[in-house]
Amino acid sequence: MAKLVLVRHGQASYGQADYDKLSPRGEAQARQLGPFLAKLQPNALFVGPLVRQQQTAHFARAAAPSLPPPQTLDGLAEYPGFDLVKAFLPKLVEEDPELAMVASARGASDRAFERIISKWSRDEWQIENVERVHEFRARVETALTRAIASANSGGTICAVTSAGPIGVAVGLVFGATAHHMIRASSTIRNASVSELKLRTHEFAWHPDKISLVTFNSTSHLSPDLVTEY
Repeated sequence: MAKLVLVRHGQASYGQADYDKLSPRGEAQARQLGPFLAKLQPNALFVGPLVRQQQTAHFARAAAPSLPPPQTLDGLAEYPGFDLVKAFLPKLVEEDPELAMVASARGASDRAFERIISKWSRDEWQIENVERVHEFRARVETALTRAIASANSGGTICAVTSAGPIGVAVGLVFGATAHHMIRASSTIRNASVSELKLRTHEFAWHPDKISLVTFNSTSHLSPDLVTEY
């Protein structure tokens, strides 16, 4: 058996011009995450290529130097959310002109994002040069397969990534559709931990050979550092 511990990055700089970096709270979350991960004695630490993912691993290791050096896996990047909004917002406004009048409001922006992602996750909307949902799912599965292939029997692998890839991993456990994988990702908190147990030496993503042990746990964070955005 082996364990795969999936970690969502700390809180990013939501609403800022440069979203892809940790907020001060995100840095604090990552520092509290470090000692928790170190207790698991992971054999390897993989991390996605995005700045917020890399910074989470950096601050976690700063708080717990015994963690292994991070290895970057490009496949652990999040789905292209901003590209999707840029591509599909005009189409959404055509369908819902009322939404356009209040698009600057936080609630309306969130609602627009959710509707666009819902259309994308069902593969109802596509655009050239923007990753489709089945491509995202396949990319993440390939990256996770590469990560767990490095695990020894009884070993533990940690992967710092984003909500979308964690949703894919959880969905693979249950044989879910790509749409439901993306839906599952919408509930995942910053710096949360989800653990999978793999009961095979081949590490194939077969529902009968993988178990979800914990999902979206933030027990390692102080209450004031539990966030979703």
